[in-house]
Amino acid sequence: MRVEEIDLLKSMWKSRCTRDTILIVPKVVHGRLNISLDNEHWAFHVPYAFRDALDIRYDQRVKKKKKYMVWTQGPILKFKEGDTLKSRDGKTSVQVSSANRMGWDTEKNEMYRGVVIYKKHNIVDGVYTKAGDYLTCQMEFLKLLIYGKNSCRKVSV
Repeated sequence: MRVEEIDLLKSMWKSRCTRDTILIVPKVVHGRLNISLDNEHWAFHVPYAFRDALDIRYDQRVKKKKKYMVWTQGPILKFKEGDTLKSRDGKTSVQVSSANRMGWDTEKNEMYRGVVIYKKHNIVDGVYTKAGDYLTCQMEFLKLLIYGKNSCRKVSV
């Protein structure tokens, strides 16, 4: 059974976050001509280049004194200014205008969810038309990319 992406990240929220070998994407695929995050079921095309924003890393682990490499997942989303993603249906594009990454707030002893301000564009016949500016947290932005549902607050910028 596959763990829901959002639930996996939330389960990792602790003051001393550890990385997991269960990823929010099914797997990282290394083909001869293509490297992908195998997330074709997501509403937006989020390519391999966004693995840092998703806190996915190729880490060294040790088991029985033998070193090996494995893909790991952390809980800190870091989408940043300039990140641009297009929906799989080709009808929508989002571009991050401004963002703060997630991180552990030691004073409140909870996860700071970060901030993302992004521009949404509708795409018709290859023409991009601005549909608005939106404000949300990093987790809600990830939900938009996975499920395509926009529960983010529209703002004036």
